[in-house]
Amino acid sequence: MRRAVATDKLNRMKIGDWEASLATCTLTQGSQEVKVTPRSMDVLNYLADHAGEVVSHDELLNHFWQGSFPSDHAVHKAIAELRGALGDDAHHPVYIRTIPKRGYSLIAEVNHPPPTSTIDDGEAASHLALTHVSATKFHISALLDKRILAGSAAAAIFLAVLIWPGTQVSSDKDEVVRLAVLPFVNRELNTENQFLTDGLRESLVHGLSKLSHLEVLSPARGFDGPDGSRTAERAADRAKALRADHVLQGSMQAAEGRLRVMVQLIRVSDGVHQYSDQFDLPIQDLFGVQDQIVSNVVSALSVHLNETERAQMLDWGTTDALAYERFLRGEFYYNQFSPADFQRAIDYHLSAIELDPNFLNAYHGAATAANNLAVYSSSAKINELSKLISDIHREVSRLAPDSLILSSINEIKLRMSGNNQIQQEMQLRKQILSGNPPEFAVAHYALFLIGARMYAEAAQFLDAAGEVGPFEISPDEVWSYRSNIQPPRAMLLSAKGQLQERPYHISFLGTVATNLALAGDFRQAEMYLNRQRDVDSEGILAHYSEAVIGFLSGEIRLGSDAYREILSRDGDFTFNKGALSFMLGDVETGVAFWRDLAPPQKRRLFNVTHSAEKYFPQRVLEDPRYQALLEELGLGKSWQRQLMEGVMEMESVTGVALHEQSRKAYESDTFMSRNNLWTAEEWSDLESRKLADLQATIIP
Repeated sequence: MRRAVATDKLNRMKIGDWEASLATCTLTQGSQEVKVTPRSMDVLNYLADHAGEVVSHDELLNHFWQGSFPSDHAVHKAIAELRGALGDDAHHPVYIRTIPKRGYSLIAEVNHPPPTSTIDDGEAASHLALTHVSATKFHISALLDKRILAGSAAAAIFLAVLIWPGTQVSSDKDEVVRLAVLPFVNRELNTENQFLTDGLRESLVHGLSKLSHLEVLSPARGFDGPDGSRTAERAADRAKALRADHVLQGSMQAAEGRLRVMVQLIRVSDGVHQYSDQFDLPIQDLFGVQDQIVSNVVSALSVHLNETERAQMLDWGTTDALAYERFLRGEFYYNQFSPADFQRAIDYHLSAIELDPNFLNAYHGAATAANNLAVYSSSAKINELSKLISDIHREVSRLAPDSLILSSINEIKLRMSGNNQIQQEMQLRKQILSGNPPEFAVAHYALFLIGARMYAEAAQFLDAAGEVGPFEISPDEVWSYRSNIQPPRAMLLSAKGQLQERPYHISFLGTVATNLALAGDFRQAEMYLNRQRDVDSEGILAHYSEAVIGFLSGEIRLGSDAYREILSRDGDFTFNKGALSFMLGDVETGVAFWRDLAPPQKRRLFNVTHSAEKYFPQRVLEDPRYQALLEELGLGKSWQRQLMEGVMEMESVTGVALHEQSRKAYESDTFMSRNNLWTAEEWSDLESRKLADLQATIIP
């Protein structure tokens, strides 16, 4: 029976030579300080509570992820991050030991020093680090050019392979795997360059020796034939004599200023070729080429020699270990939910596609990351991302015209246009009525319902949507959509909780900032706004948060210099400026701004309007000019009635009926201007927390 964890945790503890701060998510050793994600710090704390015991993958997964990450990739990533931060070696561990087929054990000494100070929630939160990573440019034309050889990606990914903690993958097998690395064959290289052939093999032996549960054999040169050739039979006989389980062999050849290296991994028992790859690289820097090849081969074999990792690689839809590694990195960065990390996710997924042009999940991952990045991007960037998604859609249409992945990418393509909601609703309704909709259909219909202020129905759709399976990715995040239907106090707590898991989430940073301002805590609101500014490369969401906070604090008033200044800023802020004008009761100005929205930015109307309206005076919501504008933009009564009819038509399949308030609005042919889930008390509480003098100022 595992002992219970104490509830009165200290904020600091010593783990070996490191001091861990639970509040700031930092590890300190002398003058060195390393930050880790809050989730990884929680895992470390849990391992420390059970130091010396074996904690299984499933136990960590169930305790911290609670089904939101159905596969154990999340656990692997957290352990890899901790090992990287602690400087631990999975093969010669000092801190965290992998117990094959069982789990992990913290083997370092753990001590809890007495607390030296206390900090409040705001101070603790102020230490969360936000990293702004410059977005790198990508080119879909290069991605789809089949003339590019798979090895040409090695130069771009070499550094990431070396620093990525996940390359140290331990085998699930209890016995040691014996791998014979045979001398590489030198084909047409000058004899004076023989050192490169021998050096490559020596470097491979050194790199592979770092993989746990792997015994590397390095037989001496001499079994080749008189002409230097090698037959498969001779290599197999030599490997059997060495009692090896696998053989790694290869050859090198120079041609037209490039070095071609072929490597093969062969299972001795039956001669099956488990892995093969070809690298074509510039020959100018021979030692640099050698390092690149070694890092790629070691990384690939760490998957191919691990039964669990190899099975998961196949489940994700690829047989290329490097493509699989690129894909996992893309998945990791996607889940951080910041613009820079979305861009990194796109780049990693595109790199995976270069290595395996048939890797459908990588295409879908790139499209999904591009879809989310577009929400926080300028019109120019949205157009660029739309081109990427169109190219991906075309390529997947060629590869797998009947795949559900193509259906999902097509849905993403429609979303990017920002004004195809009627077509999307009809398509989603048809899919749901079929009784076997793709996993994104129910969740995205819930998002439409949220935008139409039908929160009660949306909540039931989200309950029915659930989460995607362990080897699926979806453009819809149910966990994110749920926060949209909560009243302010609950929304604030929920968003703070999400920031513990995704500290760079640009939208939740804004949610916390604006809801703190709504609660009157402008000091903390400004702190979270500054973090959002650090993450928001385009500044669109930070501009919106600044406008809301300025409105709630009373700093921004009609006709004030602050109002004129925020309306005068250049950028794709048209939606924000219109929303601020409506908050202040300036209906004419708000209407003018929203009518002037560029097509790529109209998507914000569907994503944000329902949320912004809680700051609008009731007289603005009921103003005929505002009602006419919503109808003109496709967000008014006609759109709401279409969704109500959709809910009624799908009731026999979904079990979701119209809420009483929705039904009354439908029967009376009136527009429902406020969501139907919040209680009268929650609306009253919201109104009482807004500044009454601001609500009184309305332009007729």
